[in-house]
Amino acid sequence: MNSGQFLGTYVGHVMTPGAADQTAEITRHNTRNYLFEVTPDNDEAQLPIFDAARVGNATRFLNHQAGDRDNVEARTLLINGEHQIGFFTKKRVKAKAELFLDYGQNYWKQSINPGFREAQ
Repeated sequence: MNSGQFLGTYVGHVMTPGAADQTAEITRHNTRNYLFEVTPDNDEAQLPIFDAARVGNATRFLNHQAGDRDNVEARTLLINGEHQIGFFTKKRVKAKAELFLDYGQNYWKQSINPGFREAQ
């Protein structure tokens, strides 16, 4: 695949930040976090969080690698007035190579303490 190739969108239940916080106990219990937060353009925006724990597609299985080892990036998309998360290759990816995404610092803080959300 060439650099910049579209891989798909993240699919899941669309939740408010407050509703996502209420899933903290479930996340802690099953040790899996499939929440993906759309990054707001400003502090006032209340953008959705996608929860692919029960409903999702193959993009929820992208594994983490940081630094120069990740080969996929997430981009916030606005499609027909709705925010979505799209995944694109960051560089050329050979056939049968595993796809990796850098989950970012907030993911690890939430995985340790799922109810945690850092103020932007």
